[in-house]
Amino acid sequence: MATLDPIVDIDRETGELISGWARCRQSIYTILTTRLHTRLMRLRFGSEFSDLIDKPSTDEVFMRSIIAAADAIDKYEPEFMVSSVLIENLGPEGAPQITIVGDYLPEATSRRAQVALS
Repeated sequence: MATLDPIVDIDRETGELISGWARCRQSIYTILTTRLHTRLMRLRFGSEFSDLIDKPSTDEVFMRSIIAAADAIDKYEPEFMVSSVLIENLGPEGAPQITIVGDYLPEATSRRAQVALS
């Protein structure tokens, strides 16, 4: 089986090159916080998750949010396979926090990424 070169990106806070799990975690954050049709050259990039967190906290919206997050990560992050999504802090008291659990494929390890949306 051929090994793939690691994906390299730029750290959004320091401007330095990052790769590995740090890059993957940053990518998941970017995917979940980017609204669809907002990137000029990549209109389909992002997720519906950001649009759904503003809606009332019904069971239907809750399930659609989980599906939107998992679908977008599966579509745009090739190094991570989602196995579960947990959304916490829904409601008027604060910003939701989403926990994504899955397999980080280059290392074949289970990893957890937490994203706090404001």
